Amino acid sequence: MTVPITDETAQWFAEVKSGLRKRGKQIPINDVWIAASCLEHGAQLLSLDAHFDGVDGLRRVEL
Repeated sequence: MTVPITDETAQWFAEVKSGLRKRGKQIPINDVWIAASCLEHGAQLLSLDAHFDGVDGLRRVEL
């Protein structure tokens, strides 16, 4: 399933980016968009990338 990038996604993006910046953590910009989209839709993220663990509220699942 694909989901569109909306104004709401952009709001989530800004919150994620700001939260990471305040804690001095950086992740790739495309991953910020992925995290924002997951948060917007209440989705879990299936990923091996532990840097997603720095995103508040994001539920990462690792196989």
